[in-house]
Amino acid sequence: MVASVRGFSGSKSNGLFINSCFAHCQSELPATWNGTPTIQNKRIAKSVGDWYFGRAEVKAIDCPYPCDNTCRNII
Repeated sequence: MVASVRGFSGSKSNGLFINSCFAHCQSELPATWNGTPTIQNKRIAKSVGDWYFGRAEVKAIDCPYPCDNTCRNII
């Protein structure tokens, strides 16, 4: 999957937050939007906000599955 977004990720206007959690729709729940998972101690909400408002370039890609211990067990 990471290889398939390589071309897309080259643009500074595109942001990425790709974690190795086994869950979909992580942005719809407050617990996952404002809490965990994190990549390099940065939550999804902070990463999206930084990218959307131009505060930082966000190209957050987690380690290969299943390595992220900040994942919540939701499916």
